[in-house]
Amino acid sequence: MPSHLFKSLAGNLGLLLGLMSAQAADVYNLDPGATQVGFAIDRFGLHWVSAHFRQFDGDFVFDRQGSTSRVDVTVQVQSIDCGDSHWNPRLRSPEWLDVQRYPLMTYRSRKIEFEGDDRAVARGELTLHGVTRPVVLSVEQLDCQAQSDVGQVCRFLAQARVKRSDYGLPHGFWTGGDEVDISIDGVGTRAYR
Repeated sequence: MPSHLFKSLAGNLGLLLGLMSAQAADVYNLDPGATQVGFAIDRFGLHWVSAHFRQFDGDFVFDRQGSTSRVDVTVQVQSIDCGDSHWNPRLRSPEWLDVQRYPLMTYRSRKIEFEGDDRAVARGELTLHGVTRPVVLSVEQLDCQAQSDVGQVCRFLAQARVKRSDYGLPHGFWTGGDEVDISIDGVGTRAYR
Protein backbone atom coordinates (compact mmCIF):
# COMPACT_ATOMS: atom_id res chain seq x y z
CA MET A 1 0.00 0.00 0.00
CA PRO A 2 1.45 3.41 -0.95
CA SER A 3 2.37 5.55 2.07
CA HIS A 4 0.04 8.44 1.11
CA LEU A 5 -2.95 6.03 1.04
CA PHE A 6 -1.91 4.56 4.39
CA LYS A 7 -1.65 8.05 5.94
CA SER A 8 -5.05 9.01 4.51
CA LEU A 9 -6.64 5.81 5.80
CA ALA A 10 -5.05 6.24 9.24
CA GLY A 11 -6.19 9.87 9.40
CA ASN A 12 -9.77 8.96 8.45
CA LEU A 13 -9.78 6.10 10.97
CA GLY A 14 -8.59 8.48 13.70
CA LEU A 15 -11.31 10.98 12.79
CA LEU A 16 -13.95 8.24 12.80
CA LEU A 17 -12.83 6.94 16.21
CA GLY A 18 -12.87 10.50 17.57
CA LEU A 19 -16.42 11.05 16.32
CA MET A 20 -17.54 7.73 17.75
CA SER A 21 -16.14 8.55 21.20
CA ALA A 22 -17.74 12.02 21.08
CA GLN A 23 -21.11 10.45 20.29
CA ALA A 24 -20.63 7.71 22.86
CA ALA A 25 -20.84 9.91 25.95
CA ASP A 26 -22.82 7.95 28.53
CA VAL A 27 -26.46 8.92 28.99
CA TYR A 28 -28.01 8.29 32.40
CA ASN A 29 -31.76 8.07 33.03
CA LEU A 30 -33.08 9.37 36.33
CA ASP A 31 -34.34 6.53 38.48
CA PRO A 32 -37.77 7.68 39.78
CA GLY A 33 -37.65 5.16 42.62
CA ALA A 34 -34.36 6.51 43.95
CA THR A 35 -34.55 10.21 42.95
CA GLN A 36 -36.36 12.99 44.76
CA VAL A 37 -37.25 16.32 43.14
CA GLY A 38 -38.51 18.84 45.66
CA PHE A 39 -38.51 22.33 47.11
CA ALA A 40 -38.62 24.16 50.43
CA ILE A 41 -39.96 27.61 51.35
CA ASP A 42 -39.18 29.65 54.47
CA ARG A 43 -41.39 32.16 56.24
CA PHE A 44 -39.83 34.77 58.54
CA GLY A 45 -36.53 32.90 58.22
CA LEU A 46 -38.00 29.60 59.43
CA HIS A 47 -38.88 26.50 57.43
CA TRP A 48 -42.51 26.86 56.36
CA VAL A 49 -43.33 24.18 53.80
CA SER A 50 -41.55 21.58 51.72
CA ALA A 51 -42.87 19.27 49.02
CA HIS A 52 -41.70 16.90 46.35
CA PHE A 53 -42.97 15.75 42.99
CA ARG A 54 -43.81 12.08 42.55
CA GLN A 55 -43.84 11.99 38.73
CA PHE A 56 -40.94 13.16 36.60
CA ASP A 57 -38.46 11.94 34.06
CA GLY A 58 -35.11 13.09 32.92
CA ASP A 59 -31.66 12.20 31.80
CA PHE A 60 -28.19 13.60 32.01
CA VAL A 61 -24.74 13.28 30.50
CA PHE A 62 -21.58 14.04 32.49
CA ASP A 63 -18.85 14.33 29.85
CA ARG A 64 -15.69 15.52 31.59
CA GLN A 65 -13.61 15.27 28.41
CA GLY A 66 -15.89 17.13 26.01
CA SER A 67 -18.81 19.49 25.68
CA THR A 68 -21.77 17.10 25.53
CA SER A 69 -22.69 17.35 29.23
CA ARG A 70 -26.32 18.19 29.90
CA VAL A 71 -29.18 17.83 32.37
CA ASP A 72 -32.82 17.63 31.23
CA VAL A 73 -35.68 17.13 33.69
CA THR A 74 -39.45 17.27 33.11
CA VAL A 75 -41.79 17.29 36.13
CA GLN A 76 -45.53 16.54 36.17
CA VAL A 77 -46.61 19.43 38.41
CA GLN A 78 -49.90 17.80 39.48
CA SER A 79 -47.82 15.12 41.25
CA ILE A 80 -46.83 17.61 43.97
CA ASP A 81 -47.05 16.19 47.48
CA CYS A 82 -46.36 18.10 50.69
CA GLY A 83 -47.78 15.37 52.91
CA ASP A 84 -50.85 17.43 53.82
CA SER A 85 -54.27 16.55 52.37
CA HIS A 86 -55.45 20.15 52.92
CA TRP A 87 -52.48 21.81 51.21
CA ASN A 88 -51.98 19.44 48.26
CA PRO A 89 -55.16 20.53 46.40
CA ARG A 90 -54.44 24.16 47.24
CA LEU A 91 -50.93 23.94 45.79
CA ARG A 92 -52.39 22.45 42.59
CA SER A 93 -55.11 25.11 42.31
CA PRO A 94 -55.08 28.27 40.11
CA GLU A 95 -54.20 30.18 43.29
CA TRP A 96 -50.76 28.53 43.28
CA LEU A 97 -49.27 26.27 40.60
CA ASP A 98 -52.39 26.09 38.39
CA VAL A 99 -51.59 22.57 37.22
CA GLN A 100 -54.45 22.45 34.71
CA ARG A 101 -53.01 25.39 32.80
CA TYR A 102 -49.31 24.66 33.43
CA PRO A 103 -48.95 20.87 33.74
CA LEU A 104 -45.17 20.71 33.26
CA MET A 105 -42.07 22.17 34.85
CA THR A 106 -38.84 21.70 32.88
CA TYR A 107 -35.16 22.33 33.37
CA ARG A 108 -32.78 22.28 30.39
CA SER A 109 -29.09 22.93 30.89
CA ARG A 110 -27.03 24.84 28.33
CA LYS A 111 -23.61 24.25 29.84
CA ILE A 112 -22.01 22.22 32.64
CA GLU A 113 -18.68 23.15 34.19
CA PHE A 114 -16.89 20.64 36.43
CA GLU A 115 -15.19 21.71 39.64
CA GLY A 116 -13.04 18.83 40.77
CA ASP A 117 -14.14 15.21 40.95
CA ASP A 118 -17.47 15.59 42.72
CA ARG A 119 -18.80 19.08 41.96
CA ALA A 120 -20.19 20.89 38.92
CA VAL A 121 -22.23 23.92 37.94
CA ALA A 122 -25.08 23.53 35.44
CA ARG A 123 -26.31 26.67 33.69
CA GLY A 124 -29.69 26.38 32.05
CA GLU A 125 -33.31 27.45 31.98
CA LEU A 126 -36.24 26.59 34.25
CA THR A 127 -39.74 26.82 32.80
CA LEU A 128 -42.43 27.06 35.47
CA HIS A 129 -45.94 28.53 35.46
CA GLY A 130 -45.51 29.56 31.81
CA VAL A 131 -42.32 31.56 32.46
CA THR A 132 -38.77 30.61 31.43
CA ARG A 133 -35.80 32.06 33.33
CA PRO A 134 -32.10 31.22 33.63
CA VAL A 135 -31.24 29.09 36.66
CA VAL A 136 -27.89 27.81 37.90
CA LEU A 137 -27.84 24.36 39.52
CA SER A 138 -24.99 23.64 41.94
CA VAL A 139 -24.16 19.95 41.70
CA GLU A 140 -22.44 18.27 44.66
CA GLN A 141 -21.65 14.75 45.81
CA LEU A 142 -21.28 13.61 42.21
CA ASP A 143 -20.28 9.96 42.27
CA CYS A 144 -20.37 7.59 39.29
CA GLN A 145 -19.41 3.96 39.62
CA ALA A 146 -20.32 0.48 38.46
CA GLN A 147 -22.70 -1.58 40.57
CA SER A 148 -23.00 -5.27 39.87
CA ASP A 149 -26.80 -5.41 40.12
CA VAL A 150 -27.72 -2.43 37.90
CA GLY A 151 -24.58 -1.51 35.97
CA GLN A 152 -23.15 2.01 35.89
CA VAL A 153 -24.83 4.42 38.35
CA CYS A 154 -24.36 8.14 39.02
CA ARG A 155 -25.51 9.85 42.20
CA PHE A 156 -25.63 13.61 42.76
CA LEU A 157 -27.29 16.40 44.68
CA ALA A 158 -28.30 19.47 42.65
CA GLN A 159 -29.61 22.65 44.27
CA ALA A 160 -30.82 26.05 43.12
CA ARG A 161 -32.61 29.05 44.60
CA VAL A 162 -35.33 30.86 42.65
CA LYS A 163 -37.86 33.58 43.41
CA ARG A 164 -41.56 32.88 43.17
CA SER A 165 -42.13 36.44 41.99
CA ASP A 166 -39.99 35.72 38.91
CA TYR A 167 -42.54 33.10 37.86
CA GLY A 168 -45.72 34.96 38.77
CA LEU A 169 -46.37 32.77 41.81
CA PRO A 170 -47.92 34.09 45.06
CA HIS A 171 -45.76 35.05 48.02
CA GLY A 172 -46.22 37.24 51.04
CA PHE A 173 -47.19 37.35 54.68
CA TRP A 174 -49.66 34.43 54.54
CA THR A 175 -48.06 32.42 51.75
CA GLY A 176 -44.40 32.29 52.74
CA GLY A 177 -41.27 33.95 51.48
CA ASP A 178 -40.37 34.74 47.89
CA GLU A 179 -37.29 32.52 47.78
CA VAL A 180 -37.63 28.81 47.02
CA ASP A 181 -34.86 26.25 47.42
CA ILE A 182 -35.11 23.57 44.74
CA SER A 183 -33.27 20.27 45.08
CA ILE A 184 -32.76 17.13 43.02
CA ASP A 185 -31.37 14.25 45.03
CA GLY A 186 -30.63 12.20 41.97
CA VAL A 187 -29.70 8.68 40.99
CA GLY A 188 -29.25 7.85 37.33
CA THR A 189 -28.61 4.53 35.67
CA ARG A 190 -26.69 4.29 32.44
CA ALA A 191 -28.90 3.91 29.39
CA TYR A 192 -27.61 1.14 27.13
CA ARG A 193 -28.46 1.56 23.46
